[in-house]
Amino acid sequence: MRINKVYWVWGLFPPGETNLLNKIKAKVQSKLISPIFETHITLTGPYLNIDKNFLNKLKNFGQYNSVIMLNANGYDFRQEMFKSFYISIINSRPLKELRRNIYQLNKFDLENNYSPHISLSYGNHEIKEKIFLISKLPEFNKSIKMSKIAIVEVDEDINHWKILECFDLN
Repeated sequence: MRINKVYWVWGLFPPGETNLLNKIKAKVQSKLISPIFETHITLTGPYLNIDKNFLNKLKNFGQYNSVIMLNANGYDFRQEMFKSFYISIINSRPLKELRRNIYQLNKFDLENNYSPHISLSYGNHEIKEKIFLISKLPEFNKSIKMSKIAIVEVDEDINHWKILECFDLN
């Protein structure tokens, strides 16, 4: 059962990557209507609550952990609200290590079937629309720099995603 009012840790991108991803996301959302959300990769969670101690640990974590490169593996989709249409990300060793390190700060379900991705649209869309859209988008099999981590308050019941704190990676 999915809990809809929780906190997540997201990875965010520097301005150049964010601009590129937002342009692609705008093209996708012009065809697949979606709630509005920040461009991100979900790293860890869900957390039912967070405290100042965890926020301080994340801040220190950013100072001692490096920017990582995420390897994109093209566009993909599922028939799920929050994985409706996305850029698939390879679950690389650096990404796994980053997640394990955050796990040490505040436990979460590390063994869940983590499927790293950068969402471009949320919603319930027709498969044929998604297949057609992939054919119209530029190929996307490149590396993307993840330069920040953020703690995000999420209320999926009202499609609300609020970044509470953001920390640069070293």
